[in-house]
Amino acid sequence: MALVASLGILLAVLLFAWVATCLGHCVLRICRIRLFSDAEHLLCGAALGVIGMETFLFFVQLTGEIRTGTICVLVLAFLAGLGDAGRVFETIKSLWQRMATAPRLEKGLAGLTAIVLLLQGWAAMAPVTGSDALHYHFTAPLLTLQNGLHANFFLSHGFFTGQGHLLILAGLALGSDQLAMGLLFLGGVFAALGAAVLAARWSSPAWAWTAALVFLLTPVVFWQTTTAGAPDIWMALFVAAGLIMISESHRLPRISGALVTGALAGAIAGTKYTGCAIAAALALAYFCEARSLLRGFLFFLGALVAGVYPYARNLVWTGDPVFPFLLRWISPDKVNAFGLASLRADTGAEGHHSLWQLMKFPFFAAIDETHLGFWQFFGPIVLVFAPLLVLVVRNTPAWRAALTIWIVSALGIGAASGMLRFMVPILPIALAAVLSAVAQTTGKAWRATRYLSLATLTIFLLFGAGAFALYARGALAAASGLTLRQQYLEQHAPEYAAAEFVNQTLSPRAKNEKAVVFLRHLFYLRVPYLNCDPASSWAIDPARLQTTAQWLAFFQQQSVRWVVRGASYPEPIAGPLLELEREDQLVPIASTEVSDFIGLRLSGQRVSAPVVILELK
Repeated sequence: MALVASLGILLAVLLFAWVATCLGHCVLRICRIRLFSDAEHLLCGAALGVIGMETFLFFVQLTGEIRTGTICVLVLAFLAGLGDAGRVFETIKSLWQRMATAPRLEKGLAGLTAIVLLLQGWAAMAPVTGSDALHYHFTAPLLTLQNGLHANFFLSHGFFTGQGHLLILAGLALGSDQLAMGLLFLGGVFAALGAAVLAARWSSPAWAWTAALVFLLTPVVFWQTTTAGAPDIWMALFVAAGLIMISESHRLPRISGALVTGALAGAIAGTKYTGCAIAAALALAYFCEARSLLRGFLFFLGALVAGVYPYARNLVWTGDPVFPFLLRWISPDKVNAFGLASLRADTGAEGHHSLWQLMKFPFFAAIDETHLGFWQFFGPIVLVFAPLLVLVVRNTPAWRAALTIWIVSALGIGAASGMLRFMVPILPIALAAVLSAVAQTTGKAWRATRYLSLATLTIFLLFGAGAFALYARGALAAASGLTLRQQYLEQHAPEYAAAEFVNQTLSPRAKNEKAVVFLRHLFYLRVPYLNCDPASSWAIDPARLQTTAQWLAFFQQQSVRWVVRGASYPEPIAGPLLELEREDQLVPIASTEVSDFIGLRLSGQRVSAPVVILELK
């Protein structure tokens, strides 16, 4: 059954891709925009189609009828793009026919790319287990679906959700977290094609498919396309499409070209806060090419229309569009100092980076020592081949835009966060550029360099393939039905057993009353709850909850009846809660021992951890 369900979801994802591409193709036709190649035109059309649907889905949240609204958006997108379906089909047919007559090497690399995409798509059909996905990427949209769109100060990271999370909301609204994961995987498909399309501008089709393969088999990428459950990967498509539009800006219609290019930049900024640095880099590249105040204004207008909504939402809710990072200057009296420090540490914003550290970012060579992990690994390809760029860089619009976006984005992200994994959106540009440089190492003078380069690429691709097979084997088994859903979640989802114990114990009792929990991974909780870990809950300020009386007042105000803890409470708030236990105002009613991860999940190390449910008397 799981096998059939996975296949059905992947077909639904393919249908979504078709609808988005037709819708975007319609937008480009209305704007009288025709791009350099058929592949570029389809890619930019897909990006614009997705942006359009995300924009309408944002307003669907406001209606309170999210499921019905999501269906309406999809139907309207289908109808709007229906007139262009024939043109899109003919374009795809033409590209397929060209591939049928391509050289054997090109067809082989394209086939390998298709196999890798199929396996990654299949792995994405496993139940959601990504740590950040279970904390907020999927949890915040689920809470919106259940309770409507409103500020939730008990989930601080929920304010970080952007336009990309609306694809998750759409999948959940249609009743399937698998569909939501499939829509995120689709972003990886388009991003890989973006790398290929960019590389094809500067080198042969064989090297273009190599760029796509290297992108897909980079650990930080296949983590995001399969199990991470984060929408960041969609930004890579918008960046690639933005670069294409900027490189063609001199021959596009002045008004519509500026608006569409701005919309791509706005979609990047609207996905997450660090996207602002990339959007600013696109704006700089566009202004350098357009050199027009009018077109600059239209670019900015297009960006606002496509990406301002998460910032406007936060501004209305909190007074801070990038909550909570400006709050200490805007409204110092509303600052939760402990919560702000925790969020800055979690996002890397608190780090101070030297010039030398920043200079490593454009070459994907930085190391974030506070967030070490497999998901941070980009591999050595960009760093190793960057010196060869001197062979191919020219004073052309495409190269000027590529280098501007690449370098300015990298420096901006490095200065703002210092977390290398936020560089995924610009990886297609970097790979396309450096592999195009490798393609130029021809002739006797470059023979040794070429052989070393090919050996390096072969080793990296073999390493990436092996790493993916090792990493995704559990997800592939779950998607195929070889591992039962419950068994897979118990083995791979952090704190799943604890969440299930809470569900089983409190579901028969919970009605309008809530449980206070200190779990980080909240998605699988199915009872009314409040996340009260001060590290991730802005509503819990240790400076304002220092006594038992303050906690009792808080419990009464929030209709709290139960408290769920592990072996201990979070240290900043432990004192008064332990006092309530000693005074028998919090009485244990159920407890168990669960097996859970310790440290990184990839290490596979587990420990037995207690879960205690206490009732307020």
